Amino acid sequence: MDLAELKSALRAQLWESRRSLAASDIASAAAGIADHGLAWIHANVPQSALVTAYLGVGSEPPTLALIEALHGAGYRVLLPVCLPERQLGWVEWHPGIDFARSRYAPVQEPVGPLISSEDALRGGDGRPGVAAVLLPATALDTDGRRLGQGGGYYDRFLARVDALGARLPTAAVVYDGEVFTAGAVPADRLDRRVGTAVTPGGLRPLGSVADDVRSGEIPR
Repeated sequence: MDLAELKSALRAQLWESRRSLAASDIASAAAGIADHGLAWIHANVPQSALVTAYLGVGSEPPTLALIEALHGAGYRVLLPVCLPERQLGWVEWHPGIDFARSRYAPVQEPVGPLISSEDALRGGDGRPGVAAVLLPATALDTDGRRLGQGGGYYDRFLARVDALGARLPTAAVVYDGEVFTAGAVPADRLDRRVGTAVTPGGLRPLGSVADDVRSGEIPR
């Protein structure tokens, strides 16, 4: 199989595994994700900083409790909005915010004033830009390779982060069984790596050990 086929096969396998989770299992993951995600933010950025997160829905790792915990701890939280050409914009979350289905992806998006990625990263009006990035993933490996949903939105966003010269801490949220050994997640040079896995069971630092990206076999 070529790289795209490897990614699709692994993604389908993991989506099927997620769909098999009981609603109670998904709900029980929320507290651990919130606790460990908040601890990661505390360890990496100042209080009241601007951070990105996302709303996990369906069988995805639940993140609403994490968003609420971040907001309650004084952080400003941006959630993504899908834009044309697979770009991301952002809306600042607040309690009671409305959500609507995206025009461009099968996700729920916050409704509110839109902030461009460039403005979010650069900051403005005397406020600093994004200080840390919490993002979704379908799988991770211990080298930091990330398998997303297949749209490429976050790879483009992280490429913009790199282009602006920003060195931001990054963490992706997955279930405990979705962090695999080094090289197990198929990736190429366009796939951005992340530094930490946030799981219901804890935090796992991920290492980027080489510039050459290997395609691993699908984990069983």
